[in-house]
Formats: sequence, C-alpha cells, structure tokens
Amino acid sequence: MQHEAYRLTGFTAVIAALGFLLRWLQNMNIIDPLTGLARQGTVISFLLSALIIIVAAALAAFAFYLRQYDCPSAAEEALSGHTFLFTVFGVLIAAMLAVSGAIQLLQSGSAEWPMVHRLCGICTLAAAVGVLLLITGASNAEKGGARRFGSAVLVVFGCLWLITIYKDSAADPVLWTFAIEILAVCSSLIAFYYLAGYQYGEPKPLAAIFFCNFGAFLCIISAIDEHTLAESICYASVALLLLMWGFVLVENLQKADRPFKLDDEIKK
Repeated sequence: MQHEAYRLTGFTAVIAALGFLLRWLQNMNIIDPLTGLARQGTVISFLLSALIIIVAAALAAFAFYLRQYDCPSAAEEALSGHTFLFTVFGVLIAAMLAVSGAIQLLQSGSAEWPMVHRLCGICTLAAAVGVLLLITGASNAEKGGARRFGSAVLVVFGCLWLITIYKDSAADPVLWTFAIEILAVCSSLIAFYYLAGYQYGEPKPLAAIFFCNFGAFLCIISAIDEHTLAESICYASVALLLLMWGFVLVENLQKADRPFKLDDEIKK
C-alpha cells in the first residue's frame, strides 16, 4: 500500500501548493483600498472556492476507493511507521510545536486577548508532548495509556486553537480574511478526533484518512495569510503532522480477504 500512500500524499501536497498560490493572489487583490472591504465577485475567489470543493470531493472519492482494503483497528498496527524516519519526523514536528507554543507565551502579553493566547500557548506546548507520546509509543501496546493522554491533549489543543482564531477574527468584517483559517482548524480538530478514536477503540479509518489530508491541505493554504511567527510555525507543523499520519494510515492498509461492507466502518 505504500504506492497508494505516496499517491495520496503527493496529490495533497501538490494541490495544496496550487491553493497556496491562489490564496496569495487573492490576498493581493481582494481588499478594496478605498473601503477596506472585500471586492465582490472576484475571479480568484471563485477559483479558490472551486478548488477547495474539488479537492474535498477528490479526497472523499479516494477514501471511498480505499474501502476495498482492510483497515487495522489496533492503533499499534494503524498508526505506526515502518522505518525510523517516522520517529525522526514526528520528533521534529513536536519540536516545531514546542517552539510555536513558547513564542505564543512570550508574545501573549501584547495580544488583544492575552489570556486566550496564553492558554493556547500552554496547550501547544502540551500538544508537543502529546505528539512525542504518540510517536515514541506508536508500536508499543504497553504505552496505550500514554497514547490516549497524548490524543486527548491534541483534541483539546485543537479546540483552544479554534477559540483563539475566533476571538482574533470575530470583529473582522471581511469573511475571506479568516474563513479558510477556520476551515483549516476545524478540519484539523476533526482529524485529531478520528485519530484519537484508534486509541479509544473506536477507529474510523476512512474518515481519518480524509480529514488528515483535507486538514493538511487547508493548513498549507492558510500558511500564506497574515500571521505571527508562532501561528505560521503552528500551521506548518500541523500540516506536516496530518500528512504524516495520513500517509501512515494508507500505508498500513491491507488487502481485503472478504467483500467490504459499509457497515464495517461504523461499529457501535
């Protein structure tokens, strides 16, 4: 399944680069200098909206195509890499999150909502620890408790990240300036939720694969927006983290030895 994993991850990365370019062009042209509001009906906005819809449909179609494969339900089988590069890559991402959290804490005093940014910075540091627990104990069944804690921390981190974005953007009259950011954070949060399902015995493989790639796609697009250094590092690290887990989930799929049933995806 490594070939399929490369295909999906490569598609997400390439199409995200195109979205990054379109978002940059939109940011350059969407604001009317006289009113400070967004220009209505610009071609670049339609193109970007169409791209997001098309990518969502393509990723959903690919996830549906993967239904023919068996998805391991155990976290040790589904979320562990096959080489040492998985651990190295995960540790580097955790370090990026730690740097982002530290910068957020240092800059929180000058933010409009200092307490919210301070909490988000602390939770980003905790998320770095959570990623380390998930990566270093990925294939060790005895570290299930640590992995469950790490997964829960990532979900809480996603919630606080969403609240922080909302607080910073609530008064902005231009929806386009923060709409993709909100979508990116929501998709990443849902991805963390479905990944946590593996640790708590409720795996949803196809949903996890979809949201890992869609969240990474939107995070890469959002990276071009006006951010602090901490926010830019956070978007980059989350995009890389989701791409890595999306790749591993597909790589660990197995040839099905029985007809697939859609009911297998949902087990009450």
